[in-house]
Amino acid sequence: MSARVKVGCVRNGELVEVVSVEPSDARPCRLTVFRGGDGGHGVVYSGDNLFACLLALRRDLERDGLLLCCQGARRDVTSSGMQAQMAGGRYVYKFDRASRTVNEETVDILAPAGPEDVVSVEEQRAAIFDFYGIRDQSR
Repeated sequence: MSARVKVGCVRNGELVEVVSVEPSDARPCRLTVFRGGDGGHGVVYSGDNLFACLLALRRDLERDGLLLCCQGARRDVTSSGMQAQMAGGRYVYKFDRASRTVNEETVDILAPAGPEDVVSVEEQRAAIFDFYGIRDQSR
């Protein structure tokens, strides 16, 4: 396992909790998450890549009304299949909606982000679909 990373969780823009997230550095991909009330036993999120694991974690936190303050929860990030295979989903690309360009530099999905920059999984999904000009047919 890689080193644990502390990530803030916000509700209505206010920090209400800090979780510890420990990503795997080998396949199968896993994020082990430690919250204050779990008695030291982490919850494991497994997936094809770490970004997929992060999405599952974020959905669980959203059920508690929380947004995770990390780069992987920004409205303006997207993963690519090739990047997910090469780096296990640990890094994603930022995009600029105005110029409709993808920045070639990547950001660590667990690096800190400000409360004003993070959105729900559904808001992020909608922004990605909009950026690529794709109609979301799941709705």
